[in-house]
Amino acid sequence: MRRGSGEPLLLRCRWLIPCARCGVLEDVDVLVEDGVVRVVASRGSGLPSGAFSGHVVDCGRRRVGVPCLYNAHTHAAMVLLRGYYDDSELFEWLSRMWFVEKRLTPEVVYHASRIAVVEMLSSATCGFLDMYFMPWETARAAWEAGVRAGLGPVIMGRGVDPWRAVEEASRFVEAVEARYGPLVRGVYNVHSIYAAPLEAVRLAAGEAASRGRPLHIHVSETRREVYEAKKRYGVFPLELLDRLGAVHGWSVLVHGGWLASWEVELAARRGATLVHCPASNMKLATAGHFPLYEARRLGANVAIGTDGAASNNTLDMLREMRLAVLLQRHSYWDTRVAAVDAFEAATVGGARALGLEGGGRLEPGAPGDVAVLGLERPGLWPPRRGRLVSHIVYSAAAGDAWLVAVAGRVVYAPWMREELERLLEESLGVVEGFLEEVGEGVDPEPPCSPPGACLGGSGAGEGVADGGAEGQPG
Repeated sequence: MRRGSGEPLLLRCRWLIPCARCGVLEDVDVLVEDGVVRVVASRGSGLPSGAFSGHVVDCGRRRVGVPCLYNAHTHAAMVLLRGYYDDSELFEWLSRMWFVEKRLTPEVVYHASRIAVVEMLSSATCGFLDMYFMPWETARAAWEAGVRAGLGPVIMGRGVDPWRAVEEASRFVEAVEARYGPLVRGVYNVHSIYAAPLEAVRLAAGEAASRGRPLHIHVSETRREVYEAKKRYGVFPLELLDRLGAVHGWSVLVHGGWLASWEVELAARRGATLVHCPASNMKLATAGHFPLYEARRLGANVAIGTDGAASNNTLDMLREMRLAVLLQRHSYWDTRVAAVDAFEAATVGGARALGLEGGGRLEPGAPGDVAVLGLERPGLWPPRRGRLVSHIVYSAAAGDAWLVAVAGRVVYAPWMREELERLLEESLGVVEGFLEEVGEGVDPEPPCSPPGACLGGSGAGEGVADGGAEGQPG
C-alpha cells in the first residue's frame, strides 16, 4: 500500500479539536514535522519560515481536525469471519470460529488484515492493539499501510508450554520492532486466566513490565469466568491477576463486564488500563456492566476497543464511542457519562493502552497522528462549532474520515482512494476464495498457540493458535 511522503505536513483547518476537553479552535494551522506536532497556531501566525515547503492540506469549510482514534482491542484479521454464524449461541459460535481458524494460512491473515486496516482508517483510527493468529502477517499489513499497531503471538491452549510461549513472545517483540519499528511494536498477548496456564500469565506480566510493553489480556468478560475463578482459586479474576503480578502500568485488561468494585479500585491503584468493548459485549450477550464512570473517577485509564469483526460486526471506532456512552446511560439511568468521556477514552486512553506517550492530543511535541473528519453528510448537519464533539460521538461513522496522517505521514486521503480500492479488491478475492474452499464445520476444541510452544495441540493454520482470540470468548 502506498504511503504518503515524509515531508512536513501543514493542515489548515477551519475547526480543530486539539483534545477531547480542549474545546474547538477556529482558523488554525497545524504543522507536523519529523513525526511530531511542531506548531498549533492561529491562521498565518506562529509558523516557522519555510513551513509551506512541505505538504499543505486545506481541511475545507465543512471538516474538522481531530486527534486520531486508537482501537485498544481487536482481532484485525477476523474480518474474514464477519457475519459468520452471527445469531447462534456463544459456544456453538465459538466452535464454528475454531473450525475455520485452524485452517488459516499466512496469506489469508495478511489479506484479511489489510482489509481491516483500511476499514479502521475510514473511521479515523490510526493505531490498534491486536490479538490474533500469525501476527507477522498483520504486522506487515500495518507497516505497509503506515499505521501504528501493537501485536504479538497469543498465548493460550491446553498444550502450551508457558516458558517456551513467553520466550517466543519475547523473541517476536524484538524481531518485529527491528523490522517494522517504530510504528509497529510488540505486545504480550495472553488470552485469559482460563485459556492459558497461570504460569504463562505470571511470566508474560513480568516480561511486559520489564520491557515496557503492553500485557494484553481478556478479563471478567463473562459471569461464568468469575464463578469459575472464585470456585477454583478463591478470588475474582482481576484479584488473581494481581496475585500473579499481572496488574501494573502496562496491563491492558479487556472487557471487564463483571468486575467487582474493589477490583476496579485495584486496577486504578496499579495504573492499569481497562478497555470497554460495548458492541461485542452486547452482541455476544455476555451481559454485565463495564464500570466506565467508576474507573474514571478512581483514576484508571479507560480505553475503547471494537473487538473483532466477527463479534461486533465492524471495526468502526466512531460508532463504538456512541455505543459506549449509550450503554452507560442505559445502565445508570442518568447522563453522568458524556460524549467527551468516550472521545477522551478513544484518543488519550487508547494511545496510553498502546504505550504511545503523548498520543491522543494535538499539541507541540505530541505524536503527529491527526485525522480530518468530513461533516458533509446531512446526518451530521448542522455543523455548528458548539456541536462538533456531539456530532463526532453520536453521529459520525466509518467513511466520514476524509484524511488520516500517522506520524505526519498521510496514509488515507481522497487522492489515495483509487489505489486503496484496488488493494481491497485484491484482498477480498483471496479471502473469498479461502472461505469458499474451507466451507463450514464444527470444532469444539480451541486452538493452541504460539507454534513453537504447543506440545501436540492443534491450532490455527500450521497447528498453532492464538485462540481465535475471540474464543472463550474474546
